[in-house]
Amino acid sequence: MSKLDTRAELIKLSRLTQVTEADLAFLEDVPLASLVKVRELATERVFSDGRKLFQNLASASKLMPNSLTAMIAEKAFGPLLCARVAGEMPYQRAVDLSLKMSIPFLAEVTIQIDPKRVSDIIRNLPVNHLKAVAKELIRRGEYLVLGGFVNYMQENQMRAIIGDISEKDLLHIGFFMDGKHQISEIIRMLPENRLRKLVGEMQNHRELWPEALALMVHMEDELKRQMGDIAVEQNPEMLDDLTDTVFALDLWKDALPLFACMSPGTQFRLINVAAMSRPDVLEAVVVNTDIYGLWTTLLPLVEYMSTPQREMLGTIVTARGEHFLGAVIDQAHGGGMWQPLVDVIRFMTPEAREAGVPVLRERMARSPELDAKVRVLAIQLGVEALL
Repeated sequence: MSKLDTRAELIKLSRLTQVTEADLAFLEDVPLASLVKVRELATERVFSDGRKLFQNLASASKLMPNSLTAMIAEKAFGPLLCARVAGEMPYQRAVDLSLKMSIPFLAEVTIQIDPKRVSDIIRNLPVNHLKAVAKELIRRGEYLVLGGFVNYMQENQMRAIIGDISEKDLLHIGFFMDGKHQISEIIRMLPENRLRKLVGEMQNHRELWPEALALMVHMEDELKRQMGDIAVEQNPEMLDDLTDTVFALDLWKDALPLFACMSPGTQFRLINVAAMSRPDVLEAVVVNTDIYGLWTTLLPLVEYMSTPQREMLGTIVTARGEHFLGAVIDQAHGGGMWQPLVDVIRFMTPEAREAGVPVLRERMARSPELDAKVRVLAIQLGVEALL
């Protein structure tokens, strides 16, 4: 479960229920799928209330010309009532009526609507009209609303809107997208110069890192590598900013799998940024790696660490006790990662090695395969005496 996805879902639930985010904080540890279900049920309850009335109003609207109906709706009914009625109306009539309304009013209606109930309306809105509404919503900072609509747009509509908004706006909208599976598809719609601008926005606005991470977590591995390489090419110091942000906001669960997808050169630079040499940051990496079972993600990066970092890593791991170290050894063995495991032992301080090696020996005695692999590597590295 992504911590950033949970945060976005709680913001959506807060908006729907008109309960503050602080009052919903007790839901932070609830599985994401359950939060989504809660929001869906709450949405159904809100939009089903008084549905018969809205159906009658939708039917009555057929009795008047579109221009008159649209004028009455805008001047008398208001956006909330129009949003409810739109969900009960044949989509083509709703589209025709929308073309008679002002863009600011349509934006107000959009804020009050459940995209799922008007999916056919969204898909059949003329592109220029949809772009105008999107532009107005962006002007108002209604990124949450647009994020909910993306899942129901056709490709040509999406391309048109993406071509008309800034990279910064795209990051904000992506954070609230329901259809995260679409993120790679959307990013591929950007020409390379815009992809570089997108990465540049992250560089110029550190406050956008959470939105950027939320986007990148759901990208295909190839795009993660590409964006990581662009970041290093444009400004190697960006990786230090990223690490600081991840540490400050405790976003390791989202960031560690992302780091594992980066190209070897970018991983080397990342592991050797100043922040990764700080004991508090490296300890946070170790603790969160264990909490989320991500040792097979972290261990391959050990080869890029400096000797002081490896010594620090060994000290942190052994200081957390025999059970913790045993879990690391078990995961390294399960993932076939004997090389980084031996490297951690190899660069331990004498004190850490004195505590850690007996645990490794005990695991080796249990598993002939682990014993054979570790001893061969130890001989190759000239550290067999340590075992």
